[in-house]
This record gives sequence, C-alpha cells and structure tokens, in this order.
Amino acid sequence: MGINFSTYSFLKNVTGYVTGKVTGKKRRHSESDEEQNDKVVDVVLHTPKRKKLESTANYIYQALFVTGTNSDVTVRALGEEFRLHKVYLSQSPYFASMFGGSWLETTKKYITIDIVDPTITQSSLKVVLGSLYNFEISLNPKEIIPILATATMFQLDGLIDKCAEVMQETINPKTALDYYNAASQYSNKKVRDVCFKWFLMNLMTYYHNKSLSELRTIPISLLSKLVAHPDLVVIQTDYSVYVMLKFWVYLQLFPESNVPSLKTVNEYFSSRPGRVSFLRSSDGKQFNSAFRGLRLRNMFTHQFDVQILKRDNIIPHTQLDSVLASLWTTILRVNQNKDKGPNEFPREMFLASSMRCGMVLPVKEKQCWRWTGFHFGIDLVMISEGSNISIKRNNRTELDRQLLSLQTTRHIAIRLTVIKLNEQRQIVYTKQTDIMKVSLTKGEEIQIMSLDDNIDRPIIISANILFTSPNTEEIPADEMR
Repeated sequence: MGINFSTYSFLKNVTGYVTGKVTGKKRRHSESDEEQNDKVVDVVLHTPKRKKLESTANYIYQALFVTGTNSDVTVRALGEEFRLHKVYLSQSPYFASMFGGSWLETTKKYITIDIVDPTITQSSLKVVLGSLYNFEISLNPKEIIPILATATMFQLDGLIDKCAEVMQETINPKTALDYYNAASQYSNKKVRDVCFKWFLMNLMTYYHNKSLSELRTIPISLLSKLVAHPDLVVIQTDYSVYVMLKFWVYLQLFPESNVPSLKTVNEYFSSRPGRVSFLRSSDGKQFNSAFRGLRLRNMFTHQFDVQILKRDNIIPHTQLDSVLASLWTTILRVNQNKDKGPNEFPREMFLASSMRCGMVLPVKEKQCWRWTGFHFGIDLVMISEGSNISIKRNNRTELDRQLLSLQTTRHIAIRLTVIKLNEQRQIVYTKQTDIMKVSLTKGEEIQIMSLDDNIDRPIIISANILFTSPNTEEIPADEMR
C-alpha cells in the first residue's frame, strides 16, 4: 500500500535524527552523513506513493461510456440506447447474472430492458450506468430518488449507500415526505428511520405550529405511527396533539380548502347532525388509527378540555366517560395516600403512558415555566438557568387556584430530552436523560440535566412525565375501531 508521511517524521523514524541532532543512541563515528543520506534516499525510492490519474479516469468515462468505443453490448431502456461493455456492466449483480448464466441475453449484443418503475428516468439511467465507468459520481439531491430507484434495480449497493448519505444530509421540509416514501418503497431502513425521526421532531414544531398547509400531505399510515410514538416532540401537552389531529382531518376532508381557523374546525365537528361520533361515522372511520394513538388520560387536565372533547363528538362519549372514571379512581387513590407517585414500573409502561409535553426556549436567559392543569395535585415548575435544567415542586397555594397535594413527599418519573435543530430542521445536538425516579418534598428543586455551554438558543425541551403509579389492572378502552 502507498504510505504518506511528512519529511520530518520520515527522517525521525528512519535515521534517528532531525536537522542534525542525534536522538537515542549515538551514531557510529564511522558512519558518515553521506551514508545516512544514501539510506534515506534508498528508502524513499522504494516507498510506493498513491497518485490519482484523473486523465485516465476521465478517458475511461469519455471514451468508453460517453462515446461507446469498442462496445460489445447495446442496452436499450426507456427509449434510449447505451453502447456499453459487459466487463463494466458486470459490476452490477443484475447484469452479472444476465451475462454469466444461461439467460437468453447472455450471448446477445443487443439487450432491451423493460423498466416498469415510473420513478426511473432516462437521466437517472445515465447517471447510474455512467457510475460503472467512473470512480467519482456527482449526485444531485433533486434527482436522488430516481437514482436510488435505478441503483436498487441494478443492485448497486455502493451507490445505494451514497444515495442514502445524500438523502440524510438534505432531509428538510421540502424533501422529508418524498424521502420517507422512497425509503419505504425501496426498503432502505436507514433512510426511513432517519426520516421518521425527523418527523417526530417536526410534526408539532413545524407542521402544526408553522406550516399547517403542509400538514395535509402527511398520510394516515405515517401520522398514526407518529401520534402513538413516545418520542414525539409535543409542544405544550398531549391535548395539543388532539388539536393537531382535528386540523389534519379537516384538511383531509377538504383538500382544496385554505388553511382553516380553529373556530372553523371546531364549528365543523360540533355542528355535525346526529349523535353518532365522528369516528363511528362513514366519513370518520378511515381516521380511527390516527386517533387510537392519543393518550386520553393525559388530556383531561382542564374542565374546558372535557367540554371541548364532548362537544366535538369526534371520540365516542362512552370511551371518554371510561377514561374519566379511571382518572377519578386515581384521584381518590392519591387523596387517600394510596398513591404517592410512580415507584416501580416497566420501562415500556412508562413510555406508553407518560404525559408528553414540550417547550421552545428562545433565549439563554433564566426561564421558568409549567405545563398548566391539574396533574393529580403536584404543581411542577421547570427552570432553565444557564446550562442547567431543574424541576421544582411548587407549593405556593396563594398564587394558584388548583388543588395541591398535601402529601409531604411526592414521586414522579421523568425523562427529559433537549434538541437543537439547524436550518433544515435536522438535529445538530441532542441530549437525553434516562428515565429518572424523582422524589420531591414541598418547594424542593432538583437539577436533572446540564447542557453543553456552547449550545445556542433556540432549543426544544421535550419531556415525558408520569405523575401517578400506572394501574396495571385497568383495561384500556378501544372503542374507536
């Protein structure tokens, strides 16, 4: 193999001296400087050096691929003919199998390929076939999906990997859905997972908060998975996910409409004739899977939430009443000191039932906030100061009308995630705690995370919080089917 190293390190390693200064053992007096120099020269002359002959690579591409010099096979596809060479085509398992087996095309000099995938274009064919003649390839993000489709057809794993790299580098609001669909179609798990994670970060922070018009483009299969996922970044609380779903359904039902106001959406659902809930109606049954991922137990933190949910009549009232009865049982357990908060619980149960809530912190100054509502009598305040994030059990009853728990110590389980996004809304920094069991006395504050000092704002704070012990005896209602 070729070896590259500096003259300094070379002289130091080979001769034992640098600029005439002896290191280690002294040289023998009989060994002259001229003999030492001869040794250096001899080693240099016998050390191979790797150099790229750009002209050779360009010649191969221009003479053999572009002009088809000495072509031994012509490939016709999508109405275009390519004068090619079997020795280069055989880098592709698709062609290697064709030329090396007992296929009809094995000895033919003219081959027609029927391409049924509409994603593959003449341009992508040229790029992919040309890549077999050149060690370097230029991939345009605007054409990356047709190139991925073509590379997949010809089973070029190396080129598929390069396409995946480009897609991961350029995922943004304009490409995310196309990339996700392409990765699903061509079984590229790595790209699909990266895209899915991008949507977890941006469903609420971008589509719901900044670009409702683009929310209509998200298919129900993808949205259903996002809504149910524990890592979904939720701005405010789980109730915000329900509001987002209402907008999304309206945009699906009226795809040509302008972006509606919340008043328009509310009036549409509340004015529907009859008493059949929307999800049980002929129009609404198709959306069941999306609503099934809602965490209803975490949505009843205000009296108005209950009123709006029943007024909308989207979710069957029988299911809402079942959840409310379960919550009342939990409140009684807390009030009678039977439940001081989660202590022992499976990780899967925490991820499936914890409240998802979040906040965008725009500046680095000290900030305090709380996710308002009744959380079983514990008023949790989040504090960001400098690089530290802490939680405090607030107990100043004179400042709030909500009923606070009288228990001296309350337990919560919390997992905190901090995210910094770039201009393409890709993650450039993230930090996450383990699932922490925290005990808080009245007025106590505990630090739960320390960030890197050089992280600029804005940042997103995303939390999963469990206020009470999971009741494994409860059977979750599933009446939205």
